[in-house]
Amino acid sequence: MRRYDLISKKIMENLREEILELRRNAFIETIMGLDSGKYIIGYLGRTIPKELFYGFDLVPLPLDGVDKYILEYSNEKDLCNIINSTLTYALTKKCPLLYNAKLIVVDNSCPLLLKVLKDNLKDKVFFYDGNLENLKSRVEEVYNRDFSETNFLKAVELSKNISSKLEKLSKTDIESRFLYEVEFYTQFIFSLEEKNNMIDRVLANYKDVDKKRQKLYIPRAIQILDDIDEKYEDYQIIENFCLGEIFKTYKSSGYEFLKEKYNNKKTKKLDILYQDCPYDNK
Repeated sequence: MRRYDLISKKIMENLREEILELRRNAFIETIMGLDSGKYIIGYLGRTIPKELFYGFDLVPLPLDGVDKYILEYSNEKDLCNIINSTLTYALTKKCPLLYNAKLIVVDNSCPLLLKVLKDNLKDKVFFYDGNLENLKSRVEEVYNRDFSETNFLKAVELSKNISSKLEKLSKTDIESRFLYEVEFYTQFIFSLEEKNNMIDRVLANYKDVDKKRQKLYIPRAIQILDDIDEKYEDYQIIENFCLGEIFKTYKSSGYEFLKEKYNNKKTKKLDILYQDCPYDNK
C-alpha cells in the first residue's frame, strides 16, 4: 500500500473513532453544562420537533437506551429491548443524559414506551400530541426560558442542511455501517454548526457514485448493528417506526418545515423486528 493510501486510511480510522465517541462525549458535556447553564432536553419518538428546542437555547438529545449490557440490571419481562433498556437506564440512574434532562418529550409513536416512562418518571415526561403551543408552554415552564423565533429559524435551516448532506452521503461509496454510525452518533453533537461541519468532514472523504442501497426498515438498529452488518451488504437503515427520522432534502422553512418533516407516514412494514414489540407487523 502506498504511503498516501496509508495516511488516508489512518485519517478515516481516526475520524470514525471520533464519531463513535460522540455519545460518550455528550455525557461529559451534559454534566459540565449544568454549571454553565447549557441544558439538554430529552426526546423519544419520531414526531418530536427537535428544532423547536433550539429556540429555547436547549440541546435536544435522543434518550433511548442503546446498550445491551444495561439489561443485566433489569427485572422486566415481555418488554422489547428498546423500552427495557431505556426504562432501566432511567430507574438505575446510570445514564447522565436521562438523569440530567429536566424534561423528556415523548410522542405516541410507541404507546407502550410512553406509558411505561410516564408511569415511572411521572412529571418528568411530557406527552407531545402534535400541539406546538402546549409543548412551548411546558418547556418555558420547566426551563424558565423565553422562546427565540430567530434561533428557531436558524436551527431549521441548519437542520435542513444536515438532512440534505446525510442524503448525499448515502449516495457515496461510504461503507454501509459507517453511514449509519454517522447518522446515529452525530445526533449527540450539541451544536448544529459543529454537526454540519462533522458531516462535511466525512463527505470530503467519499465519492458520489449514486450508490443504490437496500433499504432496511428497523425500529432502532444500534443495538443489533453487528448482526445487520454481518448479514447484509450495501444497505441503508431507515428508522421511521417508533424512533428515528428520514434524511432527505426538505423544501419548506420555518413551521412549514416541521410539518413536512414530522408529519410523514410511519413505516408499516419492518424488515427486522424486536422481540416482544406489541406494535410490529407479525
